[in-house]
Formats: sequence, C-alpha cells, structure tokens
Amino acid sequence: MIKKHANKENMDRSIEVILGNLLKIGVLAAGSVVIIGAVLFLVRHGLETPSYHIFKPDSFNFSDFSNLFRGIIAFHSVSIMELGILILITTPVLRVFFSVFAFVYEKDYMYVAFTVIVLFVLIFSFFS
Repeated sequence: MIKKHANKENMDRSIEVILGNLLKIGVLAAGSVVIIGAVLFLVRHGLETPSYHIFKPDSFNFSDFSNLFRGIIAFHSVSIMELGILILITTPVLRVFFSVFAFVYEKDYMYVAFTVIVLFVLIFSFFS
C-alpha cells in the first residue's frame, strides 16, 4: 500500500513538473517572439519622427489569423509581436488541454470532466 501511494505521488510530481515546464517554455517563447518583433520594429522605425498633426490609421488589419500569418510571412514587426501575444494567450490553454490527459492517465475522471468543461469554455470564448 505504501509503495502504491509513493508511486502516485511520484506520478503527480512528474505531471506537475511537465505542466510547469510547459508554462515556462510558453512564456519564454512568447517573450522571445515579442522581443524579436520589438527589435525589428525599432530597427525599421526607431529613428522616425512621429507626426501627430495627421492621424494615419494602420494599413494592416490583424483581426483574423489569415492577415496575421500574412504579416508574419512578410516579416512585419507588429505581426511578429502579435504572434508573441498569441503564444502567451494559448500557453495556459495548452496547459488545460494537457491536464485533461494527465487526469485521464491518473484515472481521476471527475477532474477530467471539470477540465474538459473549462477547456470548452476557453475555446468558446476565443470564438465568441
């Protein structure tokens, strides 16, 4: 009985470590992408003098993924920074997604149900 309890604690700990590393990697990746986009923006526009007399709206529309990915392919700095923000937003969603599998592996079906509900709410909130 004690050995079975120790194995469950080791399994719980390893799952926590994996999910923690997922969050760390996601935040580091998001920060790196944003920094790359910011440096690129400053290299291209850092010496420009802003003109506040005439309002010129941004010519790009980043409201959908196709425009975002077109901007990334065209190496637009703002699109690259937005990709970093998108990575930052999706990182905790991926944690919830992988938590479903962790709870299935642990055979903790009540938490599987709760986590699936949370995942559906998160996904629904992105598209509404």
